[in-house]
Amino acid sequence: MKRWKRMLACLCAAVLVVTLLAGTQALADSAEIYIMAENDQILVDLPLEAMPVWIGGVMYVPYHAFDWTYTGVNLGVSYGQDRTGMDYKFTLYSLSGTLVFDINAGTCVEQSSGEDMGMKAVLRNGRVFVPLAGVCRYFGLNYSYTPTNYGTLIRITNGQEWLTTSQFVESSVNQMRVRYNEYLKAMGATSSPKPTTSSGGGATPTPSATPSPGETDQRQLTVALAFQCTGTGAEQLLDALDKAGVRALLFFRPETLAENERAVRRAVGSGHTVGLSVPAGTEKQALEALEEGSRWLKENLHLCTHLALLEEPGDGVTKTVEQEGWACWYGDMDARDDGRSQNVQRSALMSALENERGTVRVLMDDSANGVGVLERALPRMEQEGYRFRLLVETDF
Repeated sequence: MKRWKRMLACLCAAVLVVTLLAGTQALADSAEIYIMAENDQILVDLPLEAMPVWIGGVMYVPYHAFDWTYTGVNLGVSYGQDRTGMDYKFTLYSLSGTLVFDINAGTCVEQSSGEDMGMKAVLRNGRVFVPLAGVCRYFGLNYSYTPTNYGTLIRITNGQEWLTTSQFVESSVNQMRVRYNEYLKAMGATSSPKPTTSSGGGATPTPSATPSPGETDQRQLTVALAFQCTGTGAEQLLDALDKAGVRALLFFRPETLAENERAVRRAVGSGHTVGLSVPAGTEKQALEALEEGSRWLKENLHLCTHLALLEEPGDGVTKTVEQEGWACWYGDMDARDDGRSQNVQRSALMSALENERGTVRVLMDDSANGVGVLERALPRMEQEGYRFRLLVETDF
């Protein structure tokens, strides 16, 4: 009798294993997985919510594909967006021309000629998606679909790639396998009725282990750095950030943009995000200052920004500025120079970060003392395993 019970138990276990494997295989077989690459690089940071998708017979890709500060690959195309009231315009531009997508109207025109381009951009999971074929055709980019054992590879190239498609696929097998498994895991997590906690970011949802007693989870901390730049130490600040390989959001005052043009150009060219910082004042004064800075950036750098730091916002100023389409800075931690020594301020910053989880927005400055604190804090942050995140307009 005992022998039969053991055999029955083994049989049940085998059936359970087969069922689980079949479920996993069924998910893999039914899932449409697209992995993106640009030139000779797999885009490893795109979350499940930003995976390319077919809509109405048209392949749409997230705007991140044309944001070199996000992908690390410069295809020669940049983006901008303008939200004013109910209007939402999304722009893709290069030296050869500009496409203006009206998100709400579902249209796209060429800026110089006003010609209707017969395509549209869509909002999906809070992100702007644009038609792959239409955008690539306009900007002279190439794209390809390549079926692989790990989903379909979508590769965008601009003639600066080194590898042929077959060579690239062969060299990227391990990366594609990892991305494929990450997508499958994310699909399983999102289709499960388990409660989830929103992180507020764009990371792929993955199960996280519960730390054992006494074990910290500081490795989960992501630091998003922003700096209020008066211009006096902007070059030294950029030196420190470049040395550490960290990108940040830099707020420049409108009235100092011209005299600090070199630093502003360097910030943009190095992949940092640029916004505008305005001092205390009335609603009218704040808007006039922001418009002045916006006009200078457009005329001199062809840059469109809607990020604003209101240094000392008065009553109603923030609300008015946001109603005019500006995204105002809201931080978790103010670490600007307060007159204490660099060692004391660095210690205070690191102590405060130890109690944080998730993504923390930290505001610093480009003063001599502020740059010194940053130079001392960055190595410690790296030792603690903190990750860094570049804030862009879509994060606000």
